[in-house]
Amino acid sequence: MAHQHTATDEELALGAQGGSEQDFNALVDRYTPAVYRLARGITGGPQDAEDVVQETFVRAFKNLASFAPSKGPFKTWLLTIARNQSINVFGSLRRRALRFLCGLDISEQGPGGAEGRFSPLHMDAESLMALKQEHFLVEQALNKLPERQRTALVLKAHEGMNYDEIARVMNTSVSSVESLIFRGRKRILEVLKD
Repeated sequence: MAHQHTATDEELALGAQGGSEQDFNALVDRYTPAVYRLARGITGGPQDAEDVVQETFVRAFKNLASFAPSKGPFKTWLLTIARNQSINVFGSLRRRALRFLCGLDISEQGPGGAEGRFSPLHMDAESLMALKQEHFLVEQALNKLPERQRTALVLKAHEGMNYDEIARVMNTSVSSVESLIFRGRKRILEVLKD
């Protein structure tokens, strides 16, 4: 239906609150890639991320009545559920992504995978080996970051959220988000220099 493609998130959410399964499904289609990327960034594995995606939308559906456009955008509300679900389900979080640094993931071509000139299909063997080595080093550096720094980085760089939106998702202040991102980037650079 054309309505689902042109409607705002808030219009779809309100329609879903009114019982429209089509509107809710449109939101699922629209936000599955973003929820997957966040969950993958936090959990580190594709299967774990898929589980978080499913549970996030189940919880969103069950709690749809609590969404109010006056409190903030639907995307912020949904990614807050996704982040909390990742933390609840997986406890000790492990970050295994290169996305926030250069926007690509060479390990798979799933949601948000590499495209165009950065695709492994368009690289020579030496460039691909160097990229894989860089990915490994960044992965190791990310594993050393606290969960809050990893989450702030992935929301900023990969999801393109501003500091205010990240603060809402993480239930913290904008200055805390700025500090988390600054410290996270600094720590990664320190680890990579070692």
